[in-house]
Amino acid sequence: MIRIPTPLYLLLCGGLTLALFQTSCEKSSKECPPCPNNTRCIDGDCGCAPDQHDMGNWCLYKHDNLFVSASLDCPCLEVQGLVLQDIQPQTEVGSGPKSTYALSQPDNIYSGAPANFYYYQRPDGDSIALFNLRGPGPVGFYSCPMNDSLYCEIDMFGKFHGADTIQTTVLYTRCRTQTDPGNNHQETRHLTFVRLK
Repeated sequence: MIRIPTPLYLLLCGGLTLALFQTSCEKSSKECPPCPNNTRCIDGDCGCAPDQHDMGNWCLYKHDNLFVSASLDCPCLEVQGLVLQDIQPQTEVGSGPKSTYALSQPDNIYSGAPANFYYYQRPDGDSIALFNLRGPGPVGFYSCPMNDSLYCEIDMFGKFHGADTIQTTVLYTRCRTQTDPGNNHQETRHLTFVRLK
């Protein structure tokens, strides 16, 4: 058995420990390229936290009432997650406590004041109504660019088909142009939201 002098032994052990620590630090501090949308740098790669759904290049926080939709036919609403929060069913428009919602997209979050969201319990399928979806826009705070010169506000009306699907009608309304703030243009599109578990 070969005996290593104690000072040399301590020096070798200290050097080995330092090398392992340095390698560990290098792995944990590996940088990411700029992460897109709301992803973050996790172990050197852009991704989502454990409490989020990975949507490819963006993240959605997990929630019992999270629904997702994607469509190339709906300006400003191409892909999003809709969270129905604090659901308080209405008996009629303007009655009782209000529910809240959040509509998240890769690069922004629309949100609505309780006065703009209604949830109705119906025997043939519960219904929702969202008025004045709020988000960034070039004309006013909540305008959606339909083309280079036309901007509209968005209302959405939906009906549940089972517990996990909401069929909605999207109404682009109260439209305006740079020169005509009272434009009467109006368009209707459709989106299907599916519960994400």
